[in-house]
Amino acid sequence: MAVVDIKGQNNGLVFVFRPGTIDEYITELKKRFEANPSLFRGFSVTFRGEALKNLTSEELGALQRLCLDYGLTLALPPSSKNTRERDTEGSDIIVKRTLRSGQKIIHDGSVVILGDVHESAEVIASKDIIVLGRLEGVVHAGCFGDQSSIVLALRLMPRQVRIADKISRPPSDSPPNENPEMAYIEDGSIYVREYRVPLTSRKRASN
Repeated sequence: MAVVDIKGQNNGLVFVFRPGTIDEYITELKKRFEANPSLFRGFSVTFRGEALKNLTSEELGALQRLCLDYGLTLALPPSSKNTRERDTEGSDIIVKRTLRSGQKIIHDGSVVILGDVHESAEVIASKDIIVLGRLEGVVHAGCFGDQSSIVLALRLMPRQVRIADKISRPPSDSPPNENPEMAYIEDGSIYVREYRVPLTSRKRASN
């Protein structure tokens, strides 16, 4: 049985991932793509399947890049069913809880988390990721290639930060900053700086 089922749906394609390894997924997709490139080129693809929950952000990114290399476009990624999410503006979401080890959120839009992200938790978003707490896990902002995306946290201590196709792994002995920090891309690399809210002047009415 193939580890990836391909189905047509709403003028696009759905790739359903069955239990397997990242190498098996890549081999299977390459074989399908190369057998008939024109059959896939130009179609939008959506990833589905419980097996996606076992992939890291790097592995998911490799599958996305493979599809882009063969001329497909990426549709909405799956959202984790066990998250309590509330729609805000557009497709952005607010998660009002801490992400425990092993939990994952994948969302097309920005993600704001009102809590901590534990070491083995993952957050993947097509836009910005903002954590109003401690960020100790793995995050991937701009997962569809948006290099203007940022990662912001009150305590930025991630296991790994990824923005678009850039990856940063902070040194394990790096002391935590007690102030909010922001990770962003500049000149092709990920940089981290302390985040300070810009001061705005207020005009006082005079009688």
